[in-house]
Amino acid sequence: PSEICDRLVNEYVELVNAACNFEPHESFFSLFSDPRSTRLTRIHLREDLVQDQDLEAIRKQDLVELYLTNCEKLSAKSLQTLRSFSHTLVSLSLFGCANIFYEEENPGGCEDECLVNPTCQVLVKDFTFEGFSRLRFLNLGRMIDGVPVESLLRPLSSLAALDLSGIQTSDAAFLTQWKDSLVSLVLYNMDLSDDHIRVIVQLHKLRHLDISRDRLSSYYKFKLTRKVLSLFVQKLGNLMSLDISGHMILENCSISKMDEEAGQTSIEPSKSSIMPFRALKRPLQFLGLFETSLCRLTHIPAYKVSGDKNEEQVLNAIEAYTEHRPEITSRAINLLFDIARIERCNQLLRALKLVITALKCHKYDKNIQVTGSAALFYLTNSEYRSEQSVKLRRQVIQVVLNGMESYQEVTVQRNCCLTV
Repeated sequence: PSEICDRLVNEYVELVNAACNFEPHESFFSLFSDPRSTRLTRIHLREDLVQDQDLEAIRKQDLVELYLTNCEKLSAKSLQTLRSFSHTLVSLSLFGCANIFYEEENPGGCEDECLVNPTCQVLVKDFTFEGFSRLRFLNLGRMIDGVPVESLLRPLSSLAALDLSGIQTSDAAFLTQWKDSLVSLVLYNMDLSDDHIRVIVQLHKLRHLDISRDRLSSYYKFKLTRKVLSLFVQKLGNLMSLDISGHMILENCSISKMDEEAGQTSIEPSKSSIMPFRALKRPLQFLGLFETSLCRLTHIPAYKVSGDKNEEQVLNAIEAYTEHRPEITSRAINLLFDIARIERCNQLLRALKLVITALKCHKYDKNIQVTGSAALFYLTNSEYRSEQSVKLRRQVIQVVLNGMESYQEVTVQRNCCLTV
């Protein structure tokens, strides 16, 4: 049954990526080549573990959900394999699969070299999602430059969720073809303009909008104004989640300290310290304000806020950004490190689990490994020891040893030794 086979595959991927002493088996995926005996429906594959032949091995499966994350060894051969799943696939992620739109210029000539040297590869521009009639959720985050996104997506008639993180497009008008179906849109690190905003506010069904950015990545001219935030509130009446982290926010968006409502912190829109959000019908479920001035205001109309004001906001940031944004996560963990070192961490178990998850997810990311291992040292010292179970300590030791083995860096080695 798929419930068993899905879990087998996903656990295998987890073990290969998280446990240094677990060696991948080159013919593992061939065990699932025949759906009559081993059926798959929902699988999550990541990192360099997955190669073209692995997807080819399972091409007969009726996959409903396929998440491929940072699978840089996949080439354009896998695009053709994806067509095998076109009639059943509902959810697809190609996040960080940087080479999947490259094919060899001289097939059979330089396979190993091409994967690390795209100069002997050519960009595939004629692939589209034609025939993927059931596809509703699509993540193309961190796709390489040059892929014609508009023509690639045009055949998809009923997208409900789209992630174009890191993709640059000067004309976003093509998004309006899904104005009656799109409920989630992620444009992280896209260079926005007033034209983009005009398109976004036409997507009236949106419940989740993420236009956040990494403020350290590049010079960014666009500034969020009171008018833009007001447009979001007025035009996107179904909005439940909004992320504007990293943006330069003009001061006219917030009310002065003197005019803020007195009394306890409130999430009621009518008391909001962010003036445009006073027009909200209800508090947002999530509001991303990490590395913005707005996160330090008193009254924020959201149940969960990511930011850098306090422990709760920092933990929310780590939780929200770990999977796909290590550059943001490392800075959030660094803030947690300061909290654990200088103040006191009040949500110890949550903090530990989030740091462990980040270290497992990004075991080759230097910044995550350095900040995460340092945070673990302070989160596991004698002050907090009584709150930690044996099982949790075992997880800490496991992730620390894995970090030492997989990342040969002096600071990481030192932090890990101190923690152990």
